[in-house]
Amino acid sequence: MTRRLKVTLLRSLAVLSIGVGMVGAGPALAATTDSSSSSASSSSAVTNDNTTATAEFDMSPNAAISLDSAPNIGFGSNIAPNSKSNGSYTASTLSAPLEVSNPGLASGWTVQLKNTPFTDAAGDTLGGAELSLGNASVAAGNSGNPSTAPTAATAPLTGTGANQVVFSSPAKGGLGIWDSDYTLDDVNLTVPSGQLPGTYTSTLTWQLSDTPQ
Repeated sequence: MTRRLKVTLLRSLAVLSIGVGMVGAGPALAATTDSSSSSASSSSAVTNDNTTATAEFDMSPNAAISLDSAPNIGFGSNIAPNSKSNGSYTASTLSAPLEVSNPGLASGWTVQLKNTPFTDAAGDTLGGAELSLGNASVAAGNSGNPSTAPTAATAPLTGTGANQVVFSSPAKGGLGIWDSDYTLDDVNLTVPSGQLPGTYTSTLTWQLSDTPQ
């Protein structure tokens, strides 16, 4: 992306001038007195002027909003949930935050998420499993970002393939780089008792569109 920055600064200088005149006194006459005096006026002028500072910012015609990263989630190794209690597991690893970059487009944007059923190599599924992404913390990649911040939403995923909005910015907002950062304790997998042992994997699909929700 090509960016061009042009700054024009105009300055003016007000000059203050002061003039002083002096007149000397003549000799006194015996019969008559004729005295005159004059003084030059003293004046000062204060001037005000308005100037401008202009900055131009351009964007590459090919600039686009991008999804920079999304997390892989791990729940580690656990005992198969086959007791009287259903299983509930918090994440043990999260690889990265959900991150979106907007180089300056005013359209707003949305990230939607869907997942497939948890399935092992034999094709068996983790029946009734629900993956829940809790409340993420939203922060700009830089300090002092003045644009309207995007918002994050929770997403209970049951493997149906239905999209859910998880990160969204309004029009003219979400400019720059923004992260939706999940914590381990807020990412949870619940599994009903009655499952075959195995290593189960669900594919998470994060879909970015340049429209707000």
